Amino acid sequence: MIRALKWSLAALLVAVVAGSIYEQIGERRDRQLLPQIGRSVDIGGRSLNIFCSGNGRPAVIFDSGNNSPGYAWSNIQPEVAKLTRACWFDRAGYGWSDPGPFPTTSAASSKDLHELLHRAAIPAPYIFVGHSLGGLNARVYNGMYPTDLAGMVLVDAAHEDEPRRAPPAMLGRTVSRIWWRPIWIVGHAARRVGLLRLLRSRVTLPIDPSARTREEIVQALRLQPKTIATQFDPSLPDSYAEAERAGGFGDRPLIVLTRGRVSMPPNPTEVDRQLAAYEQVWQHEIQPKLAGLSTRGRQVIVAESGHDIPDEAPEAVLAAVRKMLADVRGNEPQTASGGATKH
Repeated sequence: MIRALKWSLAALLVAVVAGSIYEQIGERRDRQLLPQIGRSVDIGGRSLNIFCSGNGRPAVIFDSGNNSPGYAWSNIQPEVAKLTRACWFDRAGYGWSDPGPFPTTSAASSKDLHELLHRAAIPAPYIFVGHSLGGLNARVYNGMYPTDLAGMVLVDAAHEDEPRRAPPAMLGRTVSRIWWRPIWIVGHAARRVGLLRLLRSRVTLPIDPSARTREEIVQALRLQPKTIATQFDPSLPDSYAEAERAGGFGDRPLIVLTRGRVSMPPNPTEVDRQLAAYEQVWQHEIQPKLAGLSTRGRQVIVAESGHDIPDEAPEAVLAAVRKMLADVRGNEPQTASGGATKH
């Protein structure tokens, strides 16, 4: 038995070493396959990636949704760069940024971003454009650094009412807080020994970089083991709580873009009806709460788009950013425009 135990431990050690080498080789190949777009900025022992172009103030800062790299904004950012300085960035563990410590809550992401913008010499105030989880992060950033923000565009942004009001079919399983860190440790350990790389879906990209589409690059970045490991963090409930405590925006301009498309199959099930009913709650009860965070808040329902407004209706995001720039620069009357409109 002792001999068998020794052989088992030896085999495990060999597997760990081999897996670690496999992962290091894979990461080197990733860097060759996906050359960095942007520049790395040291924020204190680790680096975050940021890409900026254009000139002018205030700078527009794009924050992506959950599981999306900053490059997901590469269809919109160049157009905004024609108007002012425009930047997207990769949160810790995404795109070309280093993984961050546990937990990766909105407050942790906001602290990272504040340090990144400071060290990258991008002066405040900013206009933030946050999609989904990025919108939740933007609210928390505002609560932590309110003088940094001149205005905000929330793009179908997450809200703390979701776990309270969404039907069960939309909600993932929750785990006890005591398991949060162990789950995170397991995910990152699996990354270090190559297990996530071995089990993930295969990444297929054209060899010629000029033949690659934006969607292919975004998907390849999402499938990086470090990004998959970053998803092993169940601390989203803390981010909801942080946003709820963050407070409002006072009289700073705020535009809330909300998905308006509601799909119903020919023979709807009870779950389909629950989901459709929740879409009405989302559009007319939850999202207006976001617009109410500012005395100059305005909701725009993007009628033909689902949740992925940056991909499905990028013109709506561009229009909102143009309006925000005009408001902040004082080119339009500074009056409240509450309520919802259709786009």
